[in-house]
Amino acid sequence: MKQNKEGFSLVELVIAITVLAILTIPILAYFTNAAVSTSRGKDTQKANMAAQSVLEELNSCTSFEQIEEELKEDPEHLWQVDEVGPKQSKLTKTVEVDNTTYQAKVTVDFDYSTTNSDGDDVDSKYNDYPAPQLTEVYSPNSVVIAESDETETAVSNFYYQTYKTDNISVTKAQIREDMSRTLCLDVEKSGELYLVKGYYRYEYDGETYEAVLENTKIEASKLQNIYLFYDLLREDVLNENVEINITGIDLGIPDDEKINLFFVCQKGSFEKPDGYSLNVNGTNKNLLHYYSNDITVQGVTLAESKIVKHSTGKRIAAITVDVYDDRDGTTRLASLQTSKGV
Repeated sequence: MKQNKEGFSLVELVIAITVLAILTIPILAYFTNAAVSTSRGKDTQKANMAAQSVLEELNSCTSFEQIEEELKEDPEHLWQVDEVGPKQSKLTKTVEVDNTTYQAKVTVDFDYSTTNSDGDDVDSKYNDYPAPQLTEVYSPNSVVIAESDETETAVSNFYYQTYKTDNISVTKAQIREDMSRTLCLDVEKSGELYLVKGYYRYEYDGETYEAVLENTKIEASKLQNIYLFYDLLREDVLNENVEINITGIDLGIPDDEKINLFFVCQKGSFEKPDGYSLNVNGTNKNLLHYYSNDITVQGVTLAESKIVKHSTGKRIAAITVDVYDDRDGTTRLASLQTSKGV
């Protein structure tokens, strides 16, 4: 058999190279685009991480004044405050993620639009309005004794106790109408701690039932305020007793070191009747300063200042964090939006 030992002609070789080039170019373009997309995706992911870190830092601030004023004074944060205004503030910061530097631009908007119950856009009305500063109440320096619904528990206790011992026909409604209540507070200093116990003592037909609302320990160096939030026992009760027992505290304590006790009668199921008052008794009751929310308190002298202060300020804002490539400062890689209230 005769073999053909001739090679490819020049035309055939050109055609083969051309076909190979046509097939190779899209493949190379695919891998090139894939590499670019992967790189871009990593940049976007890191930029989002940078934006999230900025939001977390802003959320750690307890006020907008802290964001605008204090951050720029902290050299570790590297903040630059570009604009501070009643409607809008702007800040910038350099952020580094995985050895890549970005520039974060923050817009804090206090005059944003919101939606009402009808679905219409309306201007925000939550800034510069007087509002209570509840952070004063719920602070590390305070013990809060909050009302819990113990009346029905006390009624049930007396009802079954009376039924079992005397077999007397009495209704829960009768017990509820006839029982009395004393608001009790025990404060004991033990070493470097204060032991604070707040409870109700109910009485009916010679029997007693105690319901503990709060029983806690707090460092003596921290305790400044005790808040007693309570509901009325009944709408026909015009006077309730308060029993204060203070032990372990130096009787010669200076006035500026005395603990403040706040009586806060809440708007519960009953309206406070005209003439309603508290009558304070107990041991060493004069070792406390007393305040109330427009309640007449007998047996102690009330301070004149308000229980909770009201102030105006920046309270709610829409926050936008835009992250840019630090090389040109114009290419936006990520944007996050949220709201913050203080």
